[in-house]
Amino acid sequence: CGPGPGVSPGAAEQAAAALLYDMKGCYSRLRALVPTLPRHRRVSKVELLQHVIDYIWDLQLALQLGPPRPAAAGDPPEAPCMPAADRILCR
Repeated sequence: CGPGPGVSPGAAEQAAAALLYDMKGCYSRLRALVPTLPRHRRVSKVELLQHVIDYIWDLQLALQLGPPRPAAAGDPPEAPCMPAADRILCR
């Protein structure tokens, strides 16, 4: 496959390079926005996207549950609805 009719090979290469640059910027931005990413090691794009999905699920759940109520002194700590190991679907 090559550039479409009327598109020079140089213009197609520039467009592909710009798209790749934009995607790298998007991945970098996601890395900065998602707090659940491990900071001590690099993560693959697939793992990054899985953390993004998990974080969105967590945010959605928090919105559905409403604002947190203040914990009373005798209340046990609230358990997560799903263990972290079960949330990561892609391994």
